[in-house]
Amino acid sequence: MANLAPYISSIRLIVVMFPFLAILLLLPFLIRQYHRYGAISGWMVGVNYAFIFYLLCAYALTILPLPTVDQVRAMTGPVENLHLFDFVHDFITYSGFVLTQPRTWLHAAKSPQFIQPFFNLLLTLPFGMFLRYQYKKRFVTSLVLAFCLTLSFELIQRSALFGLYPRPYRLFDVDDLLLNTCGAMLGWLISGPLGKILPKKEDIVETLEERSHRVSINCKSVAILLDLTVIIVCDVTYNLIVGQPHQLISILLYLFWVVVPELVGWPTLGQRLVHLKLTDKSGGKAGVLQVVLRNLFGYVLVIGLFAAELYVLNQTGTVIASELGTYYFLSLFGLFLILVFVISLFVSLFTKQFFHEILSGTRLVSTYQNKAEK
Repeated sequence: MANLAPYISSIRLIVVMFPFLAILLLLPFLIRQYHRYGAISGWMVGVNYAFIFYLLCAYALTILPLPTVDQVRAMTGPVENLHLFDFVHDFITYSGFVLTQPRTWLHAAKSPQFIQPFFNLLLTLPFGMFLRYQYKKRFVTSLVLAFCLTLSFELIQRSALFGLYPRPYRLFDVDDLLLNTCGAMLGWLISGPLGKILPKKEDIVETLEERSHRVSINCKSVAILLDLTVIIVCDVTYNLIVGQPHQLISILLYLFWVVVPELVGWPTLGQRLVHLKLTDKSGGKAGVLQVVLRNLFGYVLVIGLFAAELYVLNQTGTVIASELGTYYFLSLFGLFLILVFVISLFVSLFTKQFFHEILSGTRLVSTYQNKAEK
C-alpha cells in the first residue's frame, strides 16, 4: 500500500472511462429531477456526477490493477485477516514510532504501517459526506450504508473477483472494514459544518420550480437518450435470444417506440417521464408530415450519416488503389456533414431548438405542473 503508483494508474483509467460512463449512469438521476421538479440544477448534477466518479474510483482502487492468473496462482500468502486492530499492533511494532521521541514521528508517518490504515480511512471519507449533504441520510442509516459499501469491497476481494481467479489476490481484512466504516462516518460528521456554507437543496428546489416550464435542450436530450436506450436494450436482448442480429427489428422498435406515439399524439416514454409533449408551432397536435420530417431529419439521416461514414472508412482498407481517391473524397465529405451536425447542436444551445424541430415545424412543450398549479 505504500507504493501508490498502482492506485494512481487505476484513477487514471477511471478518468479516461468516466466521460463515457457518466451520461448513462447520470441518466436515471436526470430523469428523476425532470420528473419531480420540471428542471435540473447544474449544482445538483455536478454533485451527483462527482458521487458517481467517486464510487468508480473507490471500486477501481480496491480491484485494480488486475494481476495475471499465473501471478495469482503463484501467491502463497493468507487470504483473510480476522484479527481486529492488527493495524495498531503493526504500527507500534514496525513503524519505529516512539511517543516520547518526536524525531520518530515523521518517519513513522511515512511507513506502510501508517499509510495503509490512513489511506483506508480516507477512501470512504467522501461517501459519508455525500450521504449527509446530498442525500440527507441520518447517522444510523449512513453507518449501515457505509458498512455495506466497505463489506462489498472486501467480499469482492475475498471472492477472487467473483471467481475469475483461482484464489483471492488481495487480503480480506476486518481492519479495513473498521477503518473504511470509520472514514465514512468521519466524512458524515465533517459534512455537517461544511453543508452550512454550500448551497442548500431547499433553496435550489425553489429555483427549479420557477423555471419548471422552460423546455431546455438538456431536457429534450434526456428524453431522446431514454427512448434510444430502451430501443437499444430491446434490440440487444432480441439479438441475444435469437442469436442473429436483424436490422429490421431495430427499425420496427424505433417505429413502435417513437414514431407511432408521436403520430397518435401521445408522448413517448422518455417525453412522458420528463413532462414533455410534441406539438406544432402553435401548440396544436403535430401533423403526420411534420412527425415524418421530424424523425427523418432528427434520427434517420443522422444515424445514416454516421453509419455511411463508418462504412466508407472500413472500405478504404479493402478497395483497389484506383478507387481510393473516391472513397477519401466521400470520407471527407461525410466528416464535413458530421461537422455541420455538431455545429448545429452547438447553435441549438442558443436557439433552444434542435435543427430537426425547426425543419419540421414541431416543438416539445412542458406538461409539468408545479405545486401552485396542482
